[in-house]
Amino acid sequence: MKTIDKFITRDFTNPGKSNVISPNFMTVSSHHVASSIGIDILKNGGNAVDAALAMSAVLCVAEPHMTGIGGDCFAMLSIDGSSNIKALNASGKSSENASANHLRNTGIKLIKPEMPDAITIPGAVAGWSLLHKEHGYMPWNEIFQPAIYYAKSGIIVHERVAYDWAKNTEKLLADRDTAEIFLNNQKPFNVTENFKNIKLSKTFETIAKEGSEGFYNGWVADDMLEKLNSIGGSHTKNDFKNSRAEWLKPISQNYRNIKIHECPPNGQGIVALIILGILEHFNVKSMSKNDYIHLFCEAVKIGYFLRDQYLADLHYNKLSVESFLSKKSLKQYASKIDINKAKIYENSLFPDHPDTIYLTVRDKNGMTISFINSLFDPFGSGITAPRSGVLFHCRGRGFNLTEGHPNELYPNKRPLHTIIPAMISNENKLIGSLGVMGGQYQAAGQAYVLSQMIDFGLSPQEALDLPRVFPNCNVLDFEKNFDNSIIEDMSSRGHEVNYPVSPIGGGQIILIDNKKNILIGASDFRKDGCAVGY
Repeated sequence: MKTIDKFITRDFTNPGKSNVISPNFMTVSSHHVASSIGIDILKNGGNAVDAALAMSAVLCVAEPHMTGIGGDCFAMLSIDGSSNIKALNASGKSSENASANHLRNTGIKLIKPEMPDAITIPGAVAGWSLLHKEHGYMPWNEIFQPAIYYAKSGIIVHERVAYDWAKNTEKLLADRDTAEIFLNNQKPFNVTENFKNIKLSKTFETIAKEGSEGFYNGWVADDMLEKLNSIGGSHTKNDFKNSRAEWLKPISQNYRNIKIHECPPNGQGIVALIILGILEHFNVKSMSKNDYIHLFCEAVKIGYFLRDQYLADLHYNKLSVESFLSKKSLKQYASKIDINKAKIYENSLFPDHPDTIYLTVRDKNGMTISFINSLFDPFGSGITAPRSGVLFHCRGRGFNLTEGHPNELYPNKRPLHTIIPAMISNENKLIGSLGVMGGQYQAAGQAYVLSQMIDFGLSPQEALDLPRVFPNCNVLDFEKNFDNSIIEDMSSRGHEVNYPVSPIGGGQIILIDNKKNILIGASDFRKDGCAVGY
Protein backbone atom coordinates (compact mmCIF):
# COMPACT_ATOMS: atom_id res chain seq x y z
CA MET A 1 0.00 0.00 0.00
CA LYS A 2 1.38 3.37 -1.03
CA THR A 3 1.20 6.00 1.71
CA ILE A 4 2.11 9.65 2.07
CA ASP A 5 2.18 9.76 5.85
CA LYS A 6 5.92 8.93 6.15
CA PHE A 7 7.07 12.50 5.76
CA ILE A 8 10.21 14.38 6.72
CA THR A 9 9.78 16.18 10.04
CA ARG A 10 10.36 19.92 9.99
CA ASP A 11 13.53 21.84 10.79
CA PHE A 12 12.95 23.23 14.29
CA THR A 13 15.64 25.88 13.85
CA ASN A 14 13.37 27.70 11.37
CA PRO A 15 9.99 29.36 11.98
CA GLY A 16 7.07 27.08 11.24
CA LYS A 17 4.19 25.01 12.56
CA SER A 18 4.11 21.37 13.52
CA ASN A 19 1.48 19.00 12.20
CA VAL A 20 -1.32 18.18 14.63
CA ILE A 21 -1.55 14.43 15.35
CA SER A 22 -4.52 12.74 16.97
CA PRO A 23 -5.90 9.20 17.45
CA ASN A 24 -9.63 9.96 17.61
CA PHE A 25 -11.10 12.80 15.60
CA MET A 26 -10.05 16.11 14.08
CA THR A 27 -11.31 19.43 12.76
CA VAL A 28 -9.34 21.84 10.59
CA SER A 29 -10.44 25.30 9.45
CA SER A 30 -9.17 28.80 8.74
CA HIS A 31 -10.38 30.15 12.10
CA HIS A 32 -9.65 28.71 15.54
CA VAL A 33 -13.16 29.42 16.87
CA ALA A 34 -14.69 27.30 14.10
CA SER A 35 -12.18 24.47 14.69
CA SER A 36 -12.98 24.54 18.41
CA ILE A 37 -16.74 24.52 17.82
CA GLY A 38 -16.32 21.47 15.59
CA ILE A 39 -14.41 19.62 18.31
CA ASP A 40 -17.13 20.47 20.83
CA ILE A 41 -19.77 19.03 18.49
CA LEU A 42 -17.76 15.80 18.10
CA LYS A 43 -17.15 15.50 21.85
CA ASN A 44 -20.88 15.83 22.46
CA GLY A 45 -21.79 12.95 20.14
CA GLY A 46 -22.23 14.73 16.82
CA ASN A 47 -20.71 13.36 13.66
CA ALA A 48 -18.48 14.90 10.98
CA VAL A 49 -21.42 16.37 9.05
CA ASP A 50 -22.84 18.02 12.19
CA ALA A 51 -19.45 19.50 13.02
CA ALA A 52 -18.83 20.77 9.49
CA LEU A 53 -22.21 22.51 9.33
CA ALA A 54 -21.76 24.16 12.73
CA MET A 55 -18.26 25.29 11.73
CA SER A 56 -19.46 26.69 8.40
CA ALA A 57 -22.26 28.64 10.08
CA VAL A 58 -19.83 30.14 12.62
CA LEU A 59 -17.46 31.12 9.81
CA CYS A 60 -20.28 33.18 8.27
CA VAL A 61 -19.76 35.46 11.28
CA ALA A 62 -16.03 35.00 11.89
CA GLU A 63 -14.97 35.45 8.24
CA PRO A 64 -17.87 37.37 6.69
CA HIS A 65 -15.77 38.52 3.74
CA MET A 66 -15.06 34.93 2.75
CA THR A 67 -18.30 33.06 3.27
CA GLY A 68 -21.96 33.33 4.10
CA ILE A 69 -25.42 31.87 3.61
CA GLY A 70 -25.69 34.16 0.60
CA GLY A 71 -23.14 31.95 -1.16
CA ASP A 72 -22.60 28.43 -2.49
CA CYS A 73 -20.99 25.25 -1.21
CA PHE A 74 -19.54 21.95 -2.39
CA ALA A 75 -18.60 18.92 -0.30
CA MET A 76 -17.17 15.44 -0.57
CA LEU A 77 -18.25 12.84 1.96
CA SER A 78 -16.93 9.43 2.93
CA ILE A 79 -19.45 7.93 5.32
CA ASP A 80 -17.25 5.11 6.59
CA GLY A 81 -13.68 6.12 5.78
CA SER A 82 -13.63 4.14 2.54
CA SER A 83 -13.09 5.37 -1.01
CA ASN A 84 -16.87 5.17 -1.54
CA ILE A 85 -17.19 8.95 -1.77
CA LYS A 86 -20.20 11.16 -2.54
CA ALA A 87 -19.92 14.64 -4.08
CA LEU A 88 -22.37 17.38 -3.10
CA ASN A 89 -23.09 20.20 -5.53
CA ALA A 90 -24.85 23.05 -3.75
CA SER A 91 -24.05 25.78 -6.25
CA GLY A 92 -26.97 28.02 -7.11
CA LYS A 93 -28.41 28.69 -10.54
CA SER A 94 -29.06 31.86 -12.47
CA SER A 95 -32.52 33.37 -12.49
CA GLU A 96 -35.17 31.98 -14.82
CA ASN A 97 -35.06 35.43 -16.45
CA ALA A 98 -31.29 35.58 -16.98
CA SER A 99 -30.19 36.53 -20.49
CA ALA A 100 -26.70 36.91 -21.93
CA ASN A 101 -28.23 38.33 -25.09
CA HIS A 102 -29.86 41.14 -23.13
CA LEU A 103 -26.53 42.06 -21.54
CA ARG A 104 -24.72 41.94 -24.88
CA ASN A 105 -27.34 44.22 -26.41
CA THR A 106 -26.67 46.81 -23.71
CA GLY A 107 -22.93 46.72 -24.43
CA ILE A 108 -21.92 44.64 -21.39
CA LYS A 109 -19.04 42.22 -22.02
CA LEU A 110 -18.23 41.15 -18.46
CA ILE A 111 -20.45 40.72 -15.42
CA LYS A 112 -19.25 42.95 -12.57
CA PRO A 113 -19.64 42.07 -8.86
CA GLU A 114 -22.21 44.74 -8.07
CA MET A 115 -24.52 43.84 -10.97
CA PRO A 116 -27.70 41.94 -10.08
CA ASP A 117 -26.79 39.51 -12.87
CA ALA A 118 -23.77 38.47 -10.76
CA ILE A 119 -26.06 37.20 -8.01
CA THR A 120 -27.10 33.62 -8.66
CA ILE A 121 -29.51 32.03 -6.19
CA PRO A 122 -27.48 31.11 -3.05
CA GLY A 123 -27.14 27.34 -2.84
CA ALA A 124 -25.35 26.86 0.48
CA VAL A 125 -28.38 26.41 2.74
CA ALA A 126 -29.90 23.87 0.34
CA GLY A 127 -26.62 21.94 0.52
CA TRP A 128 -26.44 22.13 4.29
CA SER A 129 -30.01 20.84 4.51
CA LEU A 130 -29.39 17.88 2.19
CA LEU A 131 -26.20 16.93 4.03
CA HIS A 132 -27.94 16.94 7.39
CA LYS A 133 -31.13 15.26 6.21
CA GLU A 134 -29.26 12.24 4.87
CA HIS A 135 -26.16 12.08 7.07
CA GLY A 136 -26.47 14.33 10.13
CA TYR A 137 -27.00 12.98 13.64
CA MET A 138 -27.60 15.91 15.99
CA PRO A 139 -30.88 17.83 15.88
CA TRP A 140 -30.74 20.48 13.13
CA ASN A 141 -31.65 23.25 15.56
CA GLU A 142 -28.67 22.54 17.83
CA ILE A 143 -26.16 22.85 15.02
CA PHE A 144 -26.92 26.56 14.59
CA GLN A 145 -26.73 27.59 18.23
CA PRO A 146 -23.00 28.53 18.18
CA ALA A 147 -23.49 30.71 15.06
CA ILE A 148 -26.55 32.36 16.59
CA TYR A 149 -24.58 33.08 19.77
CA TYR A 150 -21.63 34.66 17.94
CA ALA A 151 -23.83 36.63 15.56
CA LYS A 152 -25.68 38.11 18.56
CA SER A 153 -22.82 38.53 21.03
CA GLY A 154 -20.07 39.21 18.53
CA ILE A 155 -16.77 37.61 17.62
CA ILE A 156 -13.33 39.13 18.02
CA VAL A 157 -11.83 40.13 14.67
CA HIS A 158 -8.58 38.28 14.04
CA GLU A 159 -5.47 39.43 12.21
CA ARG A 160 -5.94 38.01 8.71
CA VAL A 161 -9.64 38.90 8.74
CA ALA A 162 -8.81 42.50 9.60
CA TYR A 163 -6.08 42.58 6.92
CA ASP A 164 -8.65 41.65 4.28
CA TRP A 165 -11.42 43.82 5.72
CA ALA A 166 -9.30 46.96 5.45
CA LYS A 167 -9.00 46.54 1.68
CA ASN A 168 -12.74 46.68 1.06
CA THR A 169 -14.02 49.88 2.67
CA GLU A 170 -15.08 51.51 -0.59
CA LYS A 171 -16.98 48.42 -1.67
CA LEU A 172 -18.79 48.18 1.67
CA LEU A 173 -19.76 51.85 1.57
CA ALA A 174 -21.48 51.46 -1.80
CA ASP A 175 -24.54 49.70 -0.33
CA ARG A 176 -26.24 51.29 2.68
CA ASP A 177 -27.49 47.99 4.11
CA THR A 178 -24.02 46.48 3.78
CA ALA A 179 -22.30 49.47 5.38
CA GLU A 180 -24.69 49.35 8.33
CA ILE A 181 -23.57 45.83 9.24
CA PHE A 182 -20.03 45.44 7.94
CA LEU A 183 -18.51 48.81 8.79
CA ASN A 184 -17.86 50.28 12.21
CA ASN A 185 -18.78 53.96 11.98
CA GLN A 186 -18.01 53.88 8.25
CA LYS A 187 -14.64 52.23 8.84
CA PRO A 188 -13.49 48.61 8.57
CA PHE A 189 -13.36 46.49 11.70
CA ASN A 190 -9.86 46.27 13.16
CA VAL A 191 -8.01 43.52 14.99
CA THR A 192 -9.52 42.79 18.45
CA GLU A 193 -12.75 44.71 17.74
CA ASN A 194 -16.04 42.88 18.28
CA PHE A 195 -18.14 42.22 15.17
CA LYS A 196 -21.84 41.40 15.45
CA ASN A 197 -24.51 40.64 12.87
CA ILE A 198 -27.79 40.74 14.80
CA LYS A 199 -29.87 40.52 11.64
CA LEU A 200 -28.07 37.39 10.54
CA SER A 201 -28.67 35.83 13.97
CA LYS A 202 -32.41 36.18 13.38
CA THR A 203 -32.07 34.54 9.99
CA PHE A 204 -30.09 31.70 11.55
CA GLU A 205 -32.86 31.31 14.16
CA THR A 206 -35.41 31.01 11.36
CA ILE A 207 -33.31 28.43 9.49
CA ALA A 208 -32.73 26.51 12.74
CA LYS A 209 -36.47 26.36 13.36
CA GLU A 210 -37.84 25.93 9.83
CA GLY A 211 -34.98 24.30 7.93
CA SER A 212 -34.07 25.38 4.41
CA GLU A 213 -37.74 26.31 3.84
CA GLY A 214 -37.11 29.17 6.24
CA PHE A 215 -34.47 30.49 3.86
CA TYR A 216 -35.95 29.88 0.41
CA ASN A 217 -39.54 30.77 1.40
CA GLY A 218 -41.10 33.14 3.92
CA TRP A 219 -39.75 36.43 5.21
CA VAL A 220 -36.07 35.73 4.48
CA ALA A 221 -36.74 34.94 0.81
CA ASP A 222 -39.05 37.96 0.56
CA ASP A 223 -36.33 40.18 1.97
CA MET A 224 -33.71 38.85 -0.44
CA LEU A 225 -36.04 39.12 -3.43
CA GLU A 226 -37.07 42.69 -2.59
CA LYS A 227 -33.44 43.75 -2.35
CA LEU A 228 -32.50 42.09 -5.64
CA ASN A 229 -35.46 43.61 -7.45
CA SER A 230 -34.68 47.04 -5.98
CA ILE A 231 -31.27 47.05 -7.69
CA GLY A 232 -32.65 45.94 -11.05
CA GLY A 233 -32.57 42.18 -10.64
CA SER A 234 -35.02 39.98 -12.52
CA HIS A 235 -35.02 37.24 -9.85
CA THR A 236 -38.33 35.61 -8.96
CA LYS A 237 -39.93 33.69 -6.11
CA ASN A 238 -39.70 30.55 -8.24
CA ASP A 239 -35.92 30.97 -8.43
CA PHE A 240 -35.73 30.65 -4.65
CA LYS A 241 -38.42 27.99 -4.26
CA ASN A 242 -36.78 25.76 -6.86
CA SER A 243 -33.29 25.91 -5.38
CA ARG A 244 -31.89 22.40 -4.90
CA ALA A 245 -28.60 20.73 -4.03
CA GLU A 246 -27.71 17.35 -5.50
CA TRP A 247 -25.42 14.37 -5.02
CA LEU A 248 -23.09 13.53 -7.88
CA LYS A 249 -20.53 10.84 -8.59
CA PRO A 250 -17.00 12.20 -8.04
CA ILE A 251 -14.41 12.15 -10.79
CA SER A 252 -10.99 10.70 -10.05
CA GLN A 253 -7.51 10.14 -11.44
CA ASN A 254 -4.46 8.29 -10.15
CA TYR A 255 -1.29 10.26 -9.51
CA ARG A 256 1.68 7.96 -8.84
CA ASN A 257 -0.73 5.31 -7.47
CA ILE A 258 -2.59 7.71 -5.20
CA LYS A 259 -6.19 8.29 -6.31
CA ILE A 260 -7.32 11.93 -6.29
CA HIS A 261 -11.09 12.48 -5.99
CA GLU A 262 -12.78 15.71 -7.12
CA CYS A 263 -16.30 17.04 -7.68
CA PRO A 264 -17.28 16.95 -11.36
CA PRO A 265 -17.95 20.12 -13.39
CA ASN A 266 -19.34 22.78 -13.00
CA GLY A 267 -16.39 22.84 -10.56
CA GLN A 268 -12.79 23.08 -11.72
CA GLY A 269 -11.57 19.98 -9.85
CA ILE A 270 -10.86 18.36 -13.20
CA VAL A 271 -8.20 21.04 -13.78
CA ALA A 272 -6.22 19.82 -10.75
CA LEU A 273 -6.38 16.30 -12.24
CA ILE A 274 -5.17 17.57 -15.62
CA ILE A 275 -2.21 19.38 -14.02
CA LEU A 276 -1.21 16.29 -12.05
CA GLY A 277 -1.75 14.10 -15.10
CA ILE A 278 0.74 16.25 -17.01
CA LEU A 279 3.29 16.22 -14.17
CA GLU A 280 3.12 12.42 -14.04
CA HIS A 281 4.75 12.29 -17.48
CA PHE A 282 7.95 13.72 -16.00
CA ASN A 283 10.47 12.43 -13.46
CA VAL A 284 10.13 15.45 -11.23
CA LYS A 285 12.34 13.99 -8.47
CA SER A 286 15.35 14.11 -10.78
CA MET A 287 14.67 17.67 -11.90
CA SER A 288 16.27 20.83 -10.61
CA LYS A 289 13.93 23.00 -8.55
CA ASN A 290 13.98 25.59 -11.34
CA ASP A 291 12.91 23.06 -13.97
CA TYR A 292 10.17 21.75 -11.69
CA ILE A 293 8.68 25.22 -11.09
CA HIS A 294 8.78 25.96 -14.82
CA LEU A 295 7.15 22.60 -15.61
CA PHE A 296 4.48 23.14 -12.97
CA CYS A 297 3.66 26.62 -14.32
CA GLU A 298 3.38 25.36 -17.88
CA ALA A 299 1.11 22.50 -16.79
CA VAL A 300 -1.11 24.98 -14.94
CA LYS A 301 -1.36 27.19 -18.03
CA ILE A 302 -2.55 24.22 -20.09
CA GLY A 303 -5.10 23.15 -17.47
CA TYR A 304 -6.57 26.63 -17.11
CA PHE A 305 -6.64 27.19 -20.87
CA LEU A 306 -8.70 24.02 -21.28
CA ARG A 307 -10.95 25.09 -18.42
CA ASP A 308 -11.70 28.46 -19.99
CA GLN A 309 -12.39 26.97 -23.40
CA TYR A 310 -14.58 24.04 -22.47
CA LEU A 311 -15.81 23.78 -18.87
CA ALA A 312 -19.29 24.72 -17.71
CA ASP A 313 -22.39 23.37 -16.03
CA LEU A 314 -22.22 19.58 -16.54
CA HIS A 315 -25.18 19.70 -18.95
CA TYR A 316 -23.44 22.20 -21.23
CA ASN A 317 -19.86 20.84 -21.41
CA LYS A 318 -18.54 20.44 -24.95
CA LEU A 319 -16.26 17.54 -24.01
CA SER A 320 -16.65 14.66 -21.59
CA VAL A 321 -14.57 14.31 -18.44
CA GLU A 322 -13.02 11.17 -19.93
CA SER A 323 -11.82 13.05 -22.99
CA PHE A 324 -9.82 15.46 -20.82
CA LEU A 325 -8.27 12.75 -18.66
CA SER A 326 -7.52 10.03 -21.20
CA LYS A 327 -3.93 8.80 -21.37
CA LYS A 328 -3.72 10.00 -24.96
CA SER A 329 -4.90 13.51 -24.06
CA LEU A 330 -2.60 13.87 -21.05
CA LYS A 331 0.39 12.68 -23.08
CA GLN A 332 -0.48 15.20 -25.76
CA TYR A 333 -0.74 18.02 -23.21
CA ALA A 334 2.64 17.05 -21.72
CA SER A 335 4.29 17.02 -25.15
CA LYS A 336 3.41 20.68 -25.62
CA ILE A 337 5.76 21.76 -22.81
CA ASP A 338 9.18 23.19 -23.68
CA ILE A 339 11.30 22.77 -20.55
CA ASN A 340 13.41 25.79 -21.52
CA LYS A 341 10.83 28.27 -22.72
CA ALA A 342 7.51 29.67 -21.51
CA LYS A 343 4.52 29.45 -23.82
CA ILE A 344 1.83 32.08 -24.08
CA TYR A 345 -1.81 31.05 -24.01
CA GLU A 346 -4.94 33.05 -24.69
CA ASN A 347 -5.66 35.27 -21.69
CA SER A 348 -8.51 34.11 -19.50
CA LEU A 349 -11.75 36.06 -19.39
CA PHE A 350 -12.56 34.37 -16.08
CA PRO A 351 -12.52 36.95 -13.26
CA ASP A 352 -9.68 36.88 -10.77
CA HIS A 353 -10.93 36.40 -7.22
CA PRO A 354 -9.43 35.18 -3.93
CA ASP A 355 -12.12 34.42 -1.39
CA THR A 356 -13.36 31.13 0.08
CA ILE A 357 -13.38 29.11 3.31
CA TYR A 358 -12.43 25.45 3.40
CA LEU A 359 -12.75 23.04 6.32
CA THR A 360 -12.40 19.34 6.87
CA VAL A 361 -13.56 17.00 9.65
CA ARG A 362 -12.96 13.36 10.57
CA ASP A 363 -15.03 11.78 13.35
CA LYS A 364 -14.37 8.77 15.59
CA ASN A 365 -16.31 6.42 13.28
CA GLY A 366 -14.29 7.36 10.22
CA MET A 367 -16.88 9.65 8.60
CA THR A 368 -14.89 12.34 6.80
CA ILE A 369 -16.04 15.49 5.06
CA SER A 370 -14.20 17.86 2.77
CA PHE A 371 -16.24 21.07 2.70
CA ILE A 372 -16.05 24.46 1.02
CA ASN A 373 -18.31 27.53 1.15
CA SER A 374 -17.77 30.80 -0.66
CA LEU A 375 -18.93 34.32 -1.62
CA PHE A 376 -16.61 34.40 -4.69
CA ASP A 377 -15.23 37.94 -4.12
CA PRO A 378 -14.31 39.71 -0.86
CA PHE A 379 -17.70 40.41 0.74
CA GLY A 380 -19.27 38.90 -2.38
CA SER A 381 -21.32 41.37 -4.36
CA GLY A 382 -21.18 43.90 -1.54
CA ILE A 383 -25.00 43.87 -1.54
CA THR A 384 -26.96 42.91 1.59
CA ALA A 385 -30.65 42.18 2.17
CA PRO A 386 -31.75 44.74 4.81
CA ARG A 387 -33.82 42.68 7.26
CA SER A 388 -32.12 39.28 7.07
CA GLY A 389 -28.50 40.47 6.97
CA VAL A 390 -27.79 38.08 4.07
CA LEU A 391 -24.75 39.25 2.11
CA PHE A 392 -25.07 38.04 -1.48
CA HIS A 393 -22.25 36.37 -3.35
CA CYS A 394 -21.44 37.30 -6.96
CA ARG A 395 -20.84 33.83 -8.38
CA GLY A 396 -22.61 34.82 -11.58
CA ARG A 397 -19.41 36.63 -12.52
CA GLY A 398 -18.18 33.18 -13.45
CA PHE A 399 -20.49 33.12 -16.50
CA ASN A 400 -19.17 33.95 -19.95
CA LEU A 401 -21.11 36.38 -22.17
CA THR A 402 -19.63 35.12 -25.44
CA GLU A 403 -22.40 33.77 -27.65
CA GLY A 404 -22.12 29.99 -28.03
CA HIS A 405 -19.57 29.50 -25.24
CA PRO A 406 -20.39 26.42 -23.09
CA ASN A 407 -20.26 28.65 -19.99
CA GLU A 408 -22.53 31.31 -21.51
CA LEU A 409 -25.15 32.78 -19.18
CA TYR A 410 -28.50 31.03 -19.60
CA PRO A 411 -31.64 30.86 -17.42
CA ASN A 412 -31.54 28.30 -14.59
CA LYS A 413 -27.89 27.44 -15.19
CA ARG A 414 -24.94 26.96 -12.85
CA PRO A 415 -21.80 28.96 -13.64
CA LEU A 416 -18.30 27.55 -13.85
CA HIS A 417 -17.12 27.22 -10.25
CA THR A 418 -13.67 27.46 -8.71
CA ILE A 419 -14.28 26.00 -5.25
CA ILE A 420 -13.11 22.39 -5.11
CA PRO A 421 -12.98 20.15 -2.02
CA ALA A 422 -10.86 17.06 -2.58
CA MET A 423 -10.14 13.63 -1.10
CA ILE A 424 -7.38 11.08 -1.70
CA SER A 425 -7.44 7.29 -1.36
CA ASN A 426 -5.35 4.18 -1.84
CA GLU A 427 -6.51 0.56 -2.08
CA ASN A 428 -10.13 1.54 -1.40
CA LYS A 429 -9.29 3.32 1.84
CA LEU A 430 -9.50 7.05 2.36
CA ILE A 431 -6.07 8.48 3.21
CA GLY A 432 -6.75 12.20 3.13
CA SER A 433 -9.12 15.13 2.87
CA LEU A 434 -7.90 18.51 1.68
CA GLY A 435 -8.64 21.84 0.11
CA VAL A 436 -6.57 24.81 -0.97
CA MET A 437 -8.40 28.12 -0.94
CA GLY A 438 -7.73 31.13 -3.10
CA GLY A 439 -10.45 31.50 -5.75
CA GLN A 440 -9.29 30.31 -9.12
CA TYR A 441 -5.86 29.44 -7.67
CA GLN A 442 -7.43 26.37 -6.06
CA ALA A 443 -6.82 23.85 -8.86
CA ALA A 444 -3.18 24.93 -9.18
CA GLY A 445 -2.80 25.02 -5.40
CA GLN A 446 -4.20 21.54 -4.91
CA ALA A 447 -1.91 20.11 -7.56
CA TYR A 448 1.12 21.87 -6.07
CA VAL A 449 0.44 20.73 -2.49
CA LEU A 450 -0.29 17.15 -3.54
CA SER A 451 2.85 16.99 -5.67
CA GLN A 452 4.95 18.26 -2.77
CA MET A 453 3.61 15.52 -0.49
CA ILE A 454 3.55 12.67 -3.00
CA ASP A 455 6.68 13.46 -5.01
CA PHE A 456 8.95 15.02 -2.40
CA GLY A 457 7.78 13.61 0.93
CA LEU A 458 6.79 16.90 2.54
CA SER A 459 4.44 16.81 5.51
CA PRO A 460 0.98 18.38 5.12
CA GLN A 461 2.05 21.45 7.09
CA GLU A 462 5.29 21.90 5.14
CA ALA A 463 3.45 21.50 1.83
CA LEU A 464 0.98 24.22 2.85
CA ASP A 465 3.72 26.51 4.14
CA LEU A 466 5.84 26.48 0.97
CA PRO A 467 6.08 29.80 -0.91
CA ARG A 468 3.60 29.85 -3.76
CA VAL A 469 3.54 30.75 -7.44
CA PHE A 470 0.43 31.10 -9.60
CA PRO A 471 0.48 31.45 -13.39
CA ASN A 472 -2.29 34.02 -13.75
CA CYS A 473 -3.10 35.05 -17.34
CA ASN A 474 0.46 34.28 -18.50
CA VAL A 475 1.97 36.22 -15.58
CA LEU A 476 3.65 34.34 -12.73
CA ASP A 477 2.48 35.73 -9.38
CA PHE A 478 5.17 35.01 -6.77
CA GLU A 479 4.77 35.39 -3.03
CA LYS A 480 7.24 37.58 -1.16
CA ASN A 481 9.34 34.77 0.32
CA PHE A 482 9.88 32.88 -2.94
CA ASP A 483 13.49 32.10 -3.91
CA ASN A 484 14.80 35.08 -5.92
CA SER A 485 17.13 32.92 -8.00
CA ILE A 486 14.15 30.87 -9.24
CA ILE A 487 12.18 34.02 -10.05
CA GLU A 488 15.11 35.32 -12.11
CA ASP A 489 15.40 31.98 -13.91
CA MET A 490 11.69 31.99 -14.75
CA SER A 491 12.11 35.45 -16.24
CA SER A 492 15.03 34.21 -18.37
CA ARG A 493 12.79 31.44 -19.75
CA GLY A 494 10.32 34.02 -21.03
CA HIS A 495 7.85 34.17 -18.16
CA GLU A 496 6.43 37.55 -17.21
CA VAL A 497 6.86 37.94 -13.46
CA ASN A 498 4.77 39.74 -10.85
CA TYR A 499 6.65 39.93 -7.53
CA PRO A 500 5.78 40.22 -4.72
CA VAL A 501 2.05 39.60 -4.42
CA SER A 502 -0.22 39.31 -1.40
CA PRO A 503 -0.43 35.85 0.23
CA ILE A 504 -1.95 33.37 -2.22
CA GLY A 505 -4.87 31.39 -0.81
CA GLY A 506 -4.88 29.16 2.23
CA GLY A 507 -5.47 25.49 2.88
CA GLN A 508 -6.38 22.69 5.28
CA ILE A 509 -5.45 18.99 5.27
CA ILE A 510 -6.21 15.84 7.22
CA LEU A 511 -4.06 12.82 6.38
CA ILE A 512 -5.19 9.41 7.63
CA ASP A 513 -2.69 6.74 8.68
CA ASN A 514 -4.88 3.64 8.57
CA LYS A 515 -2.14 1.37 9.92
CA LYS A 516 -1.45 3.39 13.04
CA ASN A 517 -5.01 4.71 13.33
CA ILE A 518 -3.88 8.31 13.64
CA LEU A 519 -4.87 11.58 11.96
CA ILE A 520 -2.35 14.19 10.82
CA GLY A 521 -3.74 17.71 10.42
CA ALA A 522 -2.40 20.95 9.01
CA SER A 523 -3.73 24.49 8.60
CA ASP A 524 -2.20 27.20 6.42
CA PHE A 525 -0.19 29.94 8.18
CA ARG A 526 -1.71 32.47 5.75
CA LYS A 527 -4.98 32.38 7.71
CA ASP A 528 -6.03 32.60 11.36
CA GLY A 529 -6.91 28.94 11.68
CA CYS A 530 -5.65 25.70 13.12
CA ALA A 531 -6.08 21.95 13.21
CA VAL A 532 -7.52 20.57 16.45
CA GLY A 533 -7.36 16.91 17.35
CA TYR A 534 -8.67 14.83 20.25
